[in-house]
Amino acid sequence: MKLNFKTREAMVGYLFAAPIIITILIFTIYPVFAGLYYSFTNYQPTEAQKFNMTFVPEESVSFHLGVFPDEEGLVKNELLSLFDPVTFLTLDMGVKLNAEQKEAVSSFLDTDKIVEDFLAGRLNSSVSVKDFMKEYMSSKSELFTRYVPEFVGLKNFREMFKDQYFWISLKNAFVYSIVVVPIQTLLAILLAVAANMKIMGQRFFKTVFFLPSISSSAAISMIFWLIYSKPGVLNRFLSTFGFQAVDWLNEPNTALGAIMVMNIWTTAGYFMITFLAALQSIPSSIYEASQLDGAKFWKTFWKITVPLLRPQMLFVSIMGIIGCLQVFDQIYFLIKNMRNITISYYIYKNAFEYHRMGYASAIAMVLFLIIFAITALQRKLIKEESYF
Repeated sequence: MKLNFKTREAMVGYLFAAPIIITILIFTIYPVFAGLYYSFTNYQPTEAQKFNMTFVPEESVSFHLGVFPDEEGLVKNELLSLFDPVTFLTLDMGVKLNAEQKEAVSSFLDTDKIVEDFLAGRLNSSVSVKDFMKEYMSSKSELFTRYVPEFVGLKNFREMFKDQYFWISLKNAFVYSIVVVPIQTLLAILLAVAANMKIMGQRFFKTVFFLPSISSSAAISMIFWLIYSKPGVLNRFLSTFGFQAVDWLNEPNTALGAIMVMNIWTTAGYFMITFLAALQSIPSSIYEASQLDGAKFWKTFWKITVPLLRPQMLFVSIMGIIGCLQVFDQIYFLIKNMRNITISYYIYKNAFEYHRMGYASAIAMVLFLIIFAITALQRKLIKEESYF
């Protein structure tokens, strides 16, 4: 079958685009849908590998029955009467079971064969839980080969709206965004205007302004920890004016504000590049006309520069809100109290400290919807095409 030129061209295009398409599917699209699924389950990461755990069956059986296989006078029927399958798995093997698995173990675990192999000394080799269950379950062994989280419906979402730390973290994220985004946007514009001026050392200042945005977040956090700590640089400076030392990062009333200052300092230079590119695309004739009309610098700035930068301001504000609502690393490195946590950090704590991945996924879905709604609202209220 001979393909026409357009079909061959499309196939070649998709072939070249395949690596990035596959990467997006694996690392962006799949995680979103996986998170949506897990938000309706009680998924726990610590449970995911429980059936791959290895153990020595002989030790577990000995502990369960209170005897050793080489003891004299052991009677199989007497040992069988002492054998409780569910207790054996949950307590002696250390495997957490749901209701369906408990019922299957009670009905189908071949305790007769286990005791027989125990007495014959055939259980002294290390084996995984799933292999052991395949060997000694007469039926339903598939329940023990792969961890499947229990579907709980809207339980995670109902619990979330009763969780005080969810509301605290959400409020902190909104306060963080409301304070940081306008200041970092205005500062980025001012830095861009300064960097766009034809003055000596222009390239040096551009580099200095942009440097924090490409520095390691961990390194910057450690630097600001040295600045904000009680015996740190900031308190030493303030002490010269008679101020008492403040523990900026451990005091709930100052910790979040301190992180805001650091975030503004690190991100303003990054957004400066966006505004600088826009400034350099504005025709110089507009500024020349305003000078002929006698307009001063600040009037030119507010009446000409700012209106012409509105498309970039929309982009920067959207990206800034998304970044602020998702702020995590600075909170992780520097904040030690639960009153100043943000929602991204609370997702992390639930997923990797409390081992409640299902609940964390539910919070992540709510955060996704909030960011999506705010972005859609911004684009609806402020049309880019209306700027020109």
